[in-house]
Amino acid sequence: MADGYLTSHRSQKVLVICAKATTALQLEQVLREREGIRAAVFHEGMSIIERDRAAAWFAEEDTGAQVLLCSEIGSEGRNFQFASNLVMFDLPFNPDLLEQRIGRLDRIGQAHDIQIHVPYLEKTAQSVLVRWYHEGLDAFEHTCPTGRAIYDSAYASLINYLAAPEETDGFDDLIKSCREQHEALKAQLEQGRDRLLEIHSNGGEKAQQLAQSIEEQDDDTNLIAFAMNLFDIVGINQDDRGDNLIVLTPSDHMLVPDFPGLPEDGLYYHV
Repeated sequence: MADGYLTSHRSQKVLVICAKATTALQLEQVLREREGIRAAVFHEGMSIIERDRAAAWFAEEDTGAQVLLCSEIGSEGRNFQFASNLVMFDLPFNPDLLEQRIGRLDRIGQAHDIQIHVPYLEKTAQSVLVRWYHEGLDAFEHTCPTGRAIYDSAYASLINYLAAPEETDGFDDLIKSCREQHEALKAQLEQGRDRLLEIHSNGGEKAQQLAQSIEEQDDDTNLIAFAMNLFDIVGINQDDRGDNLIVLTPSDHMLVPDFPGLPEDGLYYHV
């Protein structure tokens, strides 16, 4: 893709996701030195501030990075719906992770169809996953709520083909079986949605009461106030970024050596 698409579509923003941070760093070097392509990296080894800068550079329309290279962990919790091209440099083994990757772009505010690019070599584990995801689960073209269930049922067979990708005997049968399971489970889920609509239409008043109760709980700020007071007492820095977003970072005068769930480089907190 670096040889053709990126150089011939300089105005297109492209998100690249790979499993490891080292891969992202190596790809950035190759794109910069061989193709002259502006690429930012985004991985778990960077601080929140460094990630913010990389994301902001990628978001710039004219002078920003054309490509953002993300590791699996580093991209968690970030969305880039202003881009519509997704390159999965290596496919995850878990279908839930595949959904999460696509979800980085497939968000409210996405104005275009997402173009998914999956480079792979024939007779490799990646080629096995490409066929399984595409032909068995239809996971590239549509949302795949059945992925985890089929993954669990097909795991023993799938892992064998991944370990020996050159062995294809019976693989077509596995793909067919997975596709049949996918269609059956999908139909069951659709029936469940229809049932929910029926319940709503027959019990509108109860549904409204439930919605009102949930809305009242959403408006309750007692828990937020408690958390903010706790952070002040413990000594956790709170940086208000607007839009109900606060960055929490450890301070040098915390009452405890570390706070559960708060990494050294901080985290985002939606209020």
